Amino acid sequence: MVKSQINMLCSSMSHMPLLYVWRDSEVTSQHGFELRIDITGVRIPGQRFIRHDERAPSLLNGTYDVLSGLHIEPYYYRAKGDKRFVYLAQAQNDWDDRVIATQEVRSPADLNGKKVIITATAPCVFGNLKHSLEIGGADLSTIEWVRVGRGDGGSYKAAVDAVARGDAPAAALDPPFDRQGEKQGLHRLDVPAVPVIHNATMCANREWITANEDTTHAFLRSMIDAIHFFKTEKQKSCEIMEQTIARHIEVSSADEVEHLWSTWAALLSPKPFPHPLAVWNVYNLDVAHNTKANVVGPFEIWDTSILRDIDDSGYIDELYGGPEEAANPHVNAAI
Repeated sequence: MVKSQINMLCSSMSHMPLLYVWRDSEVTSQHGFELRIDITGVRIPGQRFIRHDERAPSLLNGTYDVLSGLHIEPYYYRAKGDKRFVYLAQAQNDWDDRVIATQEVRSPADLNGKKVIITATAPCVFGNLKHSLEIGGADLSTIEWVRVGRGDGGSYKAAVDAVARGDAPAAALDPPFDRQGEKQGLHRLDVPAVPVIHNATMCANREWITANEDTTHAFLRSMIDAIHFFKTEKQKSCEIMEQTIARHIEVSSADEVEHLWSTWAALLSPKPFPHPLAVWNVYNLDVAHNTKANVVGPFEIWDTSILRDIDDSGYIDELYGGPEEAANPHVNAAI
């Protein structure tokens, strides 16, 4: 029996391009449930403010059925003997964040000795930014990192404005704010792509999965359908994002919403399996170097058996018209 409502807690507004489309495209009703989503770290009308440190306890105590995100913390729980956290699926295996810069900055090496604005310090964000810049030739020891907070709804507009007025020559942020930067005379810096577990990672409690097997199957099939809808229904997806995330993050231009769609559509995996290089990279950014946690291997948290059952049934291939059409985007092997 499928639960009539699945409650999801999202780690960041940056996940919501997919999650709002998932919720509002009616794909969940086809599988017998409604999807309710709350978001941590932002102020949303009608939702209480939820701190990031509430995520893990809220999953374990049953307040939420699924988490989107929580890329590092489950390893530390498992190292302490709590093996309830399970990663079920991964929507993307490549980093979607962008670096905008003034015209004088043409390569990562040009950031040496300068300031770079950041808006997050999580390993899957800030850690991967540093890793990517270093691969691109930057000397991290010479860069001054300046933290700028996001807006109440998760907007990066303050970071764009800071670079535009000369507070720093570059900033790391999410799309579509790279497009906003271009409109102010900035440009997107070419930074090496490095695979990493990022954004919409589906994390659940093993006990909940065992007690709700039908619901878990329905949830993952709906995720597959939501990704397919996003990638193939551009107009409808843009309309949903315009009515939801765009209003929260201070985006009002149709071309910026379309840019957000095109970025995500290219990154989303028809078959939402984790890529081994992405798993290793996010693990290496934090867990691998911590002797209290690295007793847990990179894939110990992952269980894609239900997703594999769905894939083996031919469900995804049929949805896209064949295995080649359903192939996941390639990732850059440089980690």
